[in-house]
Amino acid sequence: MRLTRMATATACVLALAAGSFAVTSPAQAEPAPPKVARTLMETFATTGKADFWVRLSDKADLAPARKINGRTARGEEVVERLQATAADSQEPLRDLLKAEGVKSTAYWATNAVYVKGASEALARKIAGMKGVEEIRPPKTYAIPEPIRAKALSSAVQGIAWGVSNINADDVWARTGRRGEDIVVANVDSGVQFDHPALVKSYRGNNGDGTFTHDHNWIDPLGNCPTAAPCDRHGHGTHTMGTMAGDDGAGTQIGVAPGVKWIAGVGCPDGSCPEEALVRSSQWMLAPTDLSGRNPDVSKRPHIVNNSWGSDPSNDPMFEDIQLAWAASGIMGIWSNGNSGAACRTSGAPGSRTINYSVGAYDANNKIAGFSSRGSGQDGAVKPDISAPGVQILSSLPGNGYAAWDGTSMAAPHVSGAVALLWSARPEYARDIDGTRLLLDLSAIDTDDTSCGGTAADNNVYGEGRLDALALVQAGTTGTATLTGRVSDAATEQPVAGATVALTGPMSRTATVGADAAYTFTLAAGDYQLKVTAFGYQPTTRTVTLTKENTLTHDIALAPTERVNLTGTVADGSGLGRPLGAKIIADDGAGHRWSAEADPGTGGYTLPLLPATTYTVSYTSTVPGYDPATRQVAMGDAGQRLDMGLTVSLACTAAGYHVTRAGSTQSFDGSKQPRGWTVTNVELDIPNYDYQPGWVFSDRGGRGNHTGGKGGFAIVDSLRSGKGHIQNSYLTSPSYDLGRRTKTMLEFAHDLRPAINSTTSVDLSVDGGRTWTTVWSAKGYPGAAGPATQVIPLPQAAGQRNVKFRLHYLGQNSGWWAVDDAFIGDRACAVAG
Repeated sequence: MRLTRMATATACVLALAAGSFAVTSPAQAEPAPPKVARTLMETFATTGKADFWVRLSDKADLAPARKINGRTARGEEVVERLQATAADSQEPLRDLLKAEGVKSTAYWATNAVYVKGASEALARKIAGMKGVEEIRPPKTYAIPEPIRAKALSSAVQGIAWGVSNINADDVWARTGRRGEDIVVANVDSGVQFDHPALVKSYRGNNGDGTFTHDHNWIDPLGNCPTAAPCDRHGHGTHTMGTMAGDDGAGTQIGVAPGVKWIAGVGCPDGSCPEEALVRSSQWMLAPTDLSGRNPDVSKRPHIVNNSWGSDPSNDPMFEDIQLAWAASGIMGIWSNGNSGAACRTSGAPGSRTINYSVGAYDANNKIAGFSSRGSGQDGAVKPDISAPGVQILSSLPGNGYAAWDGTSMAAPHVSGAVALLWSARPEYARDIDGTRLLLDLSAIDTDDTSCGGTAADNNVYGEGRLDALALVQAGTTGTATLTGRVSDAATEQPVAGATVALTGPMSRTATVGADAAYTFTLAAGDYQLKVTAFGYQPTTRTVTLTKENTLTHDIALAPTERVNLTGTVADGSGLGRPLGAKIIADDGAGHRWSAEADPGTGGYTLPLLPATTYTVSYTSTVPGYDPATRQVAMGDAGQRLDMGLTVSLACTAAGYHVTRAGSTQSFDGSKQPRGWTVTNVELDIPNYDYQPGWVFSDRGGRGNHTGGKGGFAIVDSLRSGKGHIQNSYLTSPSYDLGRRTKTMLEFAHDLRPAINSTTSVDLSVDGGRTWTTVWSAKGYPGAAGPATQVIPLPQAAGQRNVKFRLHYLGQNSGWWAVDDAFIGDRACAVAG
């Protein structure tokens, strides 16, 4: 079960928490040092003295330890480096505390000192010391009450459903290994060491009726009434049973009953003080005797199950200890939390990228409603994997059994599975990265992307459901990598969107991207590789992947039968010359084919699928022409489609020029032209002025950048002042277009907008009684001058009382300058 914070827990976490800050309370004479947590200063203000953690910034370099092969030597290297760093950096602090007569406990697994009953003055003094990173109060977590079934007073015969669901019993049968030579541990509420299902696998069992608890048990806060292991809550006995439980008389609740187990009490009575968690976690690196002496790294566990954590968060709780575990070769497994079913409910430490976390599913292989979902730290997929966690039968104190629900119950299934792997394949013991890879690869993909991720790796199930047999088989065969690229056999171009499917010891499917490359990491063995893509013939190959090798296997797909769409692309506005163009055929189902028309001849060929209807688009590579589209239904034989592209309204295509017949207003004077009107609409907004609107003098000194010459009309909102709102219309006189047939409006302009500006052109064919908007632009990108706007006005052709108006709306929002406004017949003709 995930731990929840108690009401008194308000500080940042111990290991790599973010820097704290302080506030001034009425009792403080001066601001708190920035390294002292605000919550601690508040405690000082009310109690005078407090316990607190002092965390130092120095970190041991543990990288060299990872290169050491010997298990004991590796563990010693980690401990020696941690202790040396702590001893050097903590010495001034310990000397100060001794001189002040204050009790404290120094830790080396995390470079920190726990100070008891100290004053605010001492905290301030410590904050000023070199190397002190933060000072904060302790935190207490609590194990949330599990969903419990009625306790059973007697053993239940048979294999627990979770054990058989992950195929652990098949591992026992096929390998003859049940976790032998592996030591597991938990940091939990304790364990009833002499429970019938656990006593045989307790490492402290001497086999003659006597027990040695030294190096096998730590009770940091003296929770148990005697030196013997106990559990006053039940949670720890239950999780240990799922890893190691077997009463030898038919009750098989443990995934790896051949292991030996040891334990630390991090959560006595269901509450989890930081001090107990840190001391138990540090002890795992070098277990001591019951007096805390004679540490022995050779007795550290291989795997530590952690069915506890925070409420949803990504706090780096005790992360330096977790990194030390990994450097020492200890694999930590974490429950992902019981705060589901919402997304982003994963809790630390499981939500952190360095930790391997577990979600919970039921006997129908369906994710539990309470199981927390990701994502986790930095968007990482969480949980990493899922395991049985609903109605999990396991041991309870008092020699009993009960079925409980929680990701607490799921995590020990994974811990036990790792024990089976390391027992059957010792070469993976302490290879944490390799083990995580095997867990990921062997998991049964379970599709649920409701919280993000993919069908194969998502924030509900993680990599999928745990399969202990597949895990051990993958460890036996080893891993290999298959890479390749999918291409068109005819053109050698990448085939984006191709599906690559593998079946064999594992099954995987992927869709390639634009580069058509694929990469799979799998268990070694023989695989069937099948590649399919729309418009291509399926291709199947057999590939053999050998252990620790990479095989590159490219696939060239043969196109399916095609029929050709052929034709030419040419100028369709009078010159008739061939045009280069890009042609794209789209079948409306996400598949597109393209071709290039030859610039010299305009000819093109586009191989398409028969019995398919396409939308074919033609875009000239020669500037000045509008694109065009056509619908083409391809049958069993080829078709021809010639396309003539017309010049665009701007008439910039080579060999053409604009002809005009109508009226042009140049705005060359500095006054409002005759027949033109300016209308400024006052808005009902207090304290804002609607001026100045359209003007015909360059008050802002901008110059004519429209492309015209001389004067121009402008609304200069940017230079009008913050108290001005422009809602201004510039309306033309009436024009008689009764003889016009190709009527257009054209003007040169310089439009520099803002996000809150709107420009538009309205047309009236009844002398201004009614208006229709024929062009508009809101906000960006505008049209930085010199620019030309051409607006077809077919509704004005043949009309005798036509007006148009230019409308600007904005506040301190750029400008719109207009010149050379033409209305009348406008055509793009062949230059002659």
